[in-house]
Amino acid sequence: MMAETDRRGFLQVLNVTLGGVVAAVMAVPFVRYFFFPFRRHTVSGNTDPVPIASAKDVTRVPLRVEIIVPEQRDGWSKLENVRLGAAWVFRDDAGTVRAFTTTCPHLGCAVDYDAAADKFRCPCHKSQFDRDGMRVSGPAKRGLDPLPTTVDDEGNVRVRFLRFKPDVPDREEA
Repeated sequence: MMAETDRRGFLQVLNVTLGGVVAAVMAVPFVRYFFFPFRRHTVSGNTDPVPIASAKDVTRVPLRVEIIVPEQRDGWSKLENVRLGAAWVFRDDAGTVRAFTTTCPHLGCAVDYDAAADKFRCPCHKSQFDRDGMRVSGPAKRGLDPLPTTVDDEGNVRVRFLRFKPDVPDREEA
């Protein structure tokens, strides 16, 4: 009777142990799936400067360009040709390439360029900005938001797209 009880206890312990090992082995893929992005840099693609135009094509007249990253990763997904936004790119009076986001700092409407007046204008609430991006009139609380711009060794204009909080007087990244 004692040997049978010992054997039953041993088989129960063995059964629970084997069941636990099998469950743990099967749980590893599920745990890895849910915790994969944890403590890893999994968002990529929208922080690097993006080539938007050839420097020779950028003149004093503002040129509206789309800012598109070839690849963006976010956690488990990978997207291709993602549109981040748009920018006005031009050369200032000193010949320096500059860029402003096309988003109005008031409430986010798309800002247009009025060539006759040489001003940027928001069609939604009538804010106006000069070529330096300074607010001339309207409800906007600050000027146009500049974007970091460089010209690489191959003559490509590169812009780093940034988003800013709307309707605040100080420029704050969103």
